[in-house]
Amino acid sequence: MKRMFTIIPATAFRKLSVQLENSIGDVSWLLRVSASAAANEPILCLIWEQIAILYTGSSEERSDAAASLVSLARDNDRYGRLIIEEGGVPPLLKLAKEGKMEGQENAARAIGLLGRDPDSVEQIVNAGVCNVFAKILKEGHMKVQSVVAWAVSELAARALWQLARGNVTICRSITESRALLCFAILLEKGAEEVQSYSAMALMEITTVAEQHADLRRSAFKPTSPSARAVVDQLLKVIEIAESDLLVPCIRAIGNLARTFRATETRMVGPLVKLLDEREPEVMVEATVALNKFASTENFLCVNHSKAIIAAGGTKHLIQLVYFGEQMIQIPSLIMLCYITMNCPDSEVLANEEVLIVLEWSMKQGHLVENVTIQGLLPEAKSRLELYQSRGSRGFH
Repeated sequence: MKRMFTIIPATAFRKLSVQLENSIGDVSWLLRVSASAAANEPILCLIWEQIAILYTGSSEERSDAAASLVSLARDNDRYGRLIIEEGGVPPLLKLAKEGKMEGQENAARAIGLLGRDPDSVEQIVNAGVCNVFAKILKEGHMKVQSVVAWAVSELAARALWQLARGNVTICRSITESRALLCFAILLEKGAEEVQSYSAMALMEITTVAEQHADLRRSAFKPTSPSARAVVDQLLKVIEIAESDLLVPCIRAIGNLARTFRATETRMVGPLVKLLDEREPEVMVEATVALNKFASTENFLCVNHSKAIIAAGGTKHLIQLVYFGEQMIQIPSLIMLCYITMNCPDSEVLANEEVLIVLEWSMKQGHLVENVTIQGLLPEAKSRLELYQSRGSRGFH
């Protein structure tokens, strides 16, 4: 009998009835809530429909759905936020990654339009956009790459640099996805506003990398093509020295001071040139950046100090210590102390009479009040006196 029939006890029917009633209650609640939401936001019905198609439709249907979301996001910022809130980003990213070319273009275009503010961009980044876009930029069809490059520029221009500020997680997502290369390209070829925000993003990313050794080593290792492209473009801006991008690019190079090899001193010369009769803000930023190369915390400080001296930095620093405003005097004196401590046997330091400058500085109350100078100036003066007493007077 047991093989012929399955006996269902009466309690099972009661349990099934309860479950059905609960399900009916849940669906009734959902209908009430969705009806209310749809009444307040009639466009929600269309958004839900398009997102559902992105999940379940054919390739052509998904492409059309992405195109519909593009139209909605372009028409109204509010619609863009609703698309994100209702879960539209993950299926768009999946379409960008796996769809046919037209679908990929529509998905990338939609994502570029959705990043209207920092919160939206953060949600898009957290959903994995960096990895998807980086893969397309590396391997995708040229037409799709073009749309993705535009989308990245939109995200960067709107908020990505703000998200990167002090956020090691976001910076790691950007660098691990090879989006650095995209920033280098945008810095070179983007529209003026996009160039500006790309420079700001690189500045914020390098600032975080300076404080986190693991990120610095992985993202900006000398053999990385992306890192080299970034450095090349930053240096190009610094060498031209006529752009509003100059200050963030100077800061970015300074932040990377501990990533360069002993033989790589090409960034020192352009920075030293900025010490010669430039705007005060530019001279301050250049001095602060050079201090990161010459600082004793930098393993290659001796090599970099020699490069600063060879580029003519000593004479500029002396002028700035003597005649510069206080905002430039202090970092200039700090750097003069660093290169003196690192290269006390330098003939140039003796010929430029740096010892006299240090002795004069010790008598200036506003300079010796600085905590950093208090720790550096006496030691720099002592080392220089020691070496010059051994025969450096013969240089005069």
